Amino acid sequence: MRSTLSKAITAAVCRYLLFFGIVAGGGMALVSGAGATEANASDSGTPAASGALEEIVVTATRREESISKVPISITAINEDTIDKKGIKDFQDIVRFTPGVSIDTSGTNAISIRGISSSAGAGTTGIYIDDTPIQMRALGFNPDDTLPKTFDLDRVEILRGPQGTLFGSGSEGGTVRYIMAQPSVTTESDYARAEVSYTEKGQPSYEVGVAHGGPIVDDVLGFRASIWYRYDGGWINRVDDNTGATTEKNANYANTVAARFALLYQPAEGLKITPSVTFQDARKNDESTFWPAYSNVSDGVFNNATPERIPVPDLYYLPALKIVWDLGKTQLISNSSYYHRDELTGYQGTVYDLAYFQSQSWLIGSCGSASTTPVPPCSWYPLINSSGIHLPAGFQNEVTPNQMTNKQATWTQEIRWQSNDDSSAWKWTVGTFWSLSKETSIEELKDTQIIPFWTALFGIPPSAWFYLPPATAGNYYYCNGQGTPGQPIPNCDIY
Repeated sequence: MRSTLSKAITAAVCRYLLFFGIVAGGGMALVSGAGATEANASDSGTPAASGALEEIVVTATRREESISKVPISITAINEDTIDKKGIKDFQDIVRFTPGVSIDTSGTNAISIRGISSSAGAGTTGIYIDDTPIQMRALGFNPDDTLPKTFDLDRVEILRGPQGTLFGSGSEGGTVRYIMAQPSVTTESDYARAEVSYTEKGQPSYEVGVAHGGPIVDDVLGFRASIWYRYDGGWINRVDDNTGATTEKNANYANTVAARFALLYQPAEGLKITPSVTFQDARKNDESTFWPAYSNVSDGVFNNATPERIPVPDLYYLPALKIVWDLGKTQLISNSSYYHRDELTGYQGTVYDLAYFQSQSWLIGSCGSASTTPVPPCSWYPLINSSGIHLPAGFQNEVTPNQMTNKQATWTQEIRWQSNDDSSAWKWTVGTFWSLSKETSIEELKDTQIIPFWTALFGIPPSAWFYLPPATAGNYYYCNGQGTPGQPIPNCDIY
């Protein structure tokens, strides 16, 4: 095991980041394109011979092959390259991968060769080892899960349609996270640590350790890893009325990732590998700021949206892989269950205030919050480029939005394939079964919707939207407000 120490100063969003990293791990190789390899060190960590090319073994065709023999366009980035380039997730990988982009606005949707879709099945397959984890585009804002890059053997990016071997949702290509595997013969260690500081923000740091080796020589081995990262915040939350800071550096995030795997070889040619992968990523608030409340030239970034938008995202993945070597053929079984719970959202208050003020010209009347009886109401606008302007008595008006995304997928794959490297023919036959359930529920909650709407327009919202029954004073109500009649559950206005 070796360690490297690096320092770099970079500028990002008018702020300075001092990066200090300690990396300990194995060899490094970056591969781009079929048949092209570039190596800086061998797998053992010793320098490669000057000018020598090192073959990289990938599983893009569902069998172990040298990348120079794989007849597709592929980029493979191994663990040492990930460490040396400071890659933390797929957003960083994109910078080193031609023909690949990612939607950073919230969905994490990966586009390969320009192929993407905002509805239905995804166009890029996403795999952890042999388990597909991508989501269908349900509702407004489902985010694809992108694992963090700790204790990976490599990441493979396959460009072009991969439907034959990787199924539906791989029209543009496939991204595969290949985890470090247990061994029954060799012990290995890996550790990574980093500390950084954001000017006018918080420190960031990470630490992770992995260890593997035989428990019973040639029979039973294991691999275990755990990793934690804290990303310091640099955007403050402020009161939209007074501009006073309510929470400094609110957009911090932290992530825990862990994995445990066993390798059991009860007989010659038979390998059984059970594993459990876990990741819990939590953002305290989204990284958006409002120019009207910020001083960008001085490096001060503030967010004035009245509601905080946390994004907890947790998944776990137990899996069982069985490989039976039958000589010139192999029988492979992959069984897994993928479970994910994510909560996300957008700035619902901003969305609703813009909508509310647009209705004043249609309704044609003003309520008690206005000194004028008809539009333009004196409270207009509620929101514009200079910020939020709420009428007296409603400075705490808030419409938090949240979207609950859940995913539960059982998969079973069985493949029988050739295993004779000397043969000119290579074949694979198999069957794949999947049972997947996904839900996406979007909610906008407004506990003050009835008095607020009435104060703006002089009529209750149920009268304007014709919510039945809206006659004889039998209107909708929530939060103990409004005329008793039909309740709005949880004050969900959407």
